[in-house]
Amino acid sequence: MPRTLLPLLLVLYGAAVFAEIRVQDDIGEQLVLEQPARRVITLAPHLTELVYAVGGGDQMAATVAWSDFPEAAKALPVIGSNNKINYEALLQYRPDLVLVWLSGNGESMISRLKSLGLNVYVNKPRHLDDIPRSVMNIGRLLGREEAAVEVADRFGQAMDALGSEYGQSRTVEVYYQIWQSPLMTFGGSHLVSDVMALCGGRNAFADTAGLVPRLGVESVLAADPEVIVVGQYTEAETAFDYWRQWPQLQAVASGHLYGVDPYLLHRHTPRIVIGARQLCQAIDRAR
Repeated sequence: MPRTLLPLLLVLYGAAVFAEIRVQDDIGEQLVLEQPARRVITLAPHLTELVYAVGGGDQMAATVAWSDFPEAAKALPVIGSNNKINYEALLQYRPDLVLVWLSGNGESMISRLKSLGLNVYVNKPRHLDDIPRSVMNIGRLLGREEAAVEVADRFGQAMDALGSEYGQSRTVEVYYQIWQSPLMTFGGSHLVSDVMALCGGRNAFADTAGLVPRLGVESVLAADPEVIVVGQYTEAETAFDYWRQWPQLQAVASGHLYGVDPYLLHRHTPRIVIGARQLCQAIDRAR
C-alpha cells in the first residue's frame, strides 16, 4: 500500500490520527506523548483545577485530597494527599499522564513515579506569568489547546486590568500572614508577592530568605506594616485579635486588618484573579 494512502484510509475507517505531542515541563524535562492523554491523575488541587479549566474534566482518572474545585472534582477517586499517595491505587487507574507539583509532592515522589514508567509532567509555578504557561502546557497534553488559549488570554487580560486599576497608586507596605502559630508568611519569590506588586503593595518580608519563612513577633513590629492581610485557612479572627495587642502598629492603629480567601489566592490557577482583587481592595483601603 502506498504510504500516502494510509492517513486517508485511517480517516475513512474512523481511526484517530494524532501528531506526537512534545512539552517541556518546569524542570526542563521533555515529555513526549503519542496522543493526547485520556487518563490523567493530578497530585495537587491546583492541577486538578487547571485540567477542568481547559475542559479536560472527562479525562480525569483520580486525584488527591482537597481537590475541591470545580464541584465535579469532589466526585473523583482520591489516592492520597500531596505528600503521601497510594502507588498501588494510582497504578490501578492506568494513567497515561500524571501531573505533579514539585513544591508539594517533592523530588522523591516524582522520581518514584518516573521509575514506574509513567508519563510525568512536573509543575513548578512561582510567578503570575507561570499560570498561563501551565494552562497552555496542560491544554496541549490533553488535546485542549484551543480552550487553553482562551483561558490564558482571559487571565492575562484580567490581570492587566487589575494592574492598571491599582498598580499605579502609592506603594503600601503589607504583612501577609498565612499561619498564626508559628507566625508564617510568604517570601519575595512566592506568587502572592507578585500579586501584591500588581496591587501597588510591597511584601514587608520580600527580602526574607525562603519561600515560606517563619517570623518572630519582633520582626513584624519592626517592619510596622500599613496593612496586615490574613490568608489563613483557619482562625482569621483569632489572628486579628492577636495583632490588636500591639496598638502601636500602623495597621492596627488605622484598622487596616483584612482577610482574603486563601483558596483563591494560594492556588496557581486562573481563579487567582478573584483572590487578587480581594487583596488589591484591601491594600487600596489603606490609601
